Amino acid sequence: MMKFLVATGALLLPLAACGGSDGSSDESSGDVTTLAEAPTDEGGAAAESGSDATTPASETEDGGEESGGSGPSTATATIDGETYNFSTEGAVIAQCKTDLFGVFSAQLPMVDGDGNIDVIVLREGTDPAVVDQGNAVRVSIGDEDWIAEELGGLFEISDALQPGMSQVDSVEVGGSTVRGTATFVRELSLFTGGEPETMTGTFEATCGEERIS
Repeated sequence: MMKFLVATGALLLPLAACGGSDGSSDESSGDVTTLAEAPTDEGGAAAESGSDATTPASETEDGGEESGGSGPSTATATIDGETYNFSTEGAVIAQCKTDLFGVFSAQLPMVDGDGNIDVIVLREGTDPAVVDQGNAVRVSIGDEDWIAEELGGLFEISDALQPGMSQVDSVEVGGSTVRGTATFVRELSLFTGGEPETMTGTFEATCGEERIS
């Protein structure tokens, strides 16, 4: 059992020790958008020309595994009409794995700012009880944390926090990109004794070169 959504620095050490994803999931897992069918010859059989269209995205020509992308990983989050940008470019500590033990996991620092984003999305077929985690998004901006996490410990902090006030509302995984909508709660508002402050928003993350560092 593992808990994925913790502070970024602390998260990376145990995951790195686990060795990361074995990259064995292919594009047929059902939680990705439908890929175009391979070209066929006049007889209807799939062409065996060795083109990329007939090669699974998770395998290279020599049968090995590929990272699924290249270059920096990026993410955006829009909360209350304000959009924040995140990237691994130039980052010392960051993570982006499309399939880490059945979880799409991205922890990226903010571009030109003090903050970071943590995205945890369970791929189809992943049992929340096994990974001890549900879908969750945390956006940290300076001293403020906006959290969408239905299965976390937030509901133990405040009796005023009710179901639906902090959750990932919808999610879609396609290849190296995850996107969705969420209801965020401002964490500091849970300690004031008043009504929790919530905002709806969107998020998207794309893994370039997959990394844990």
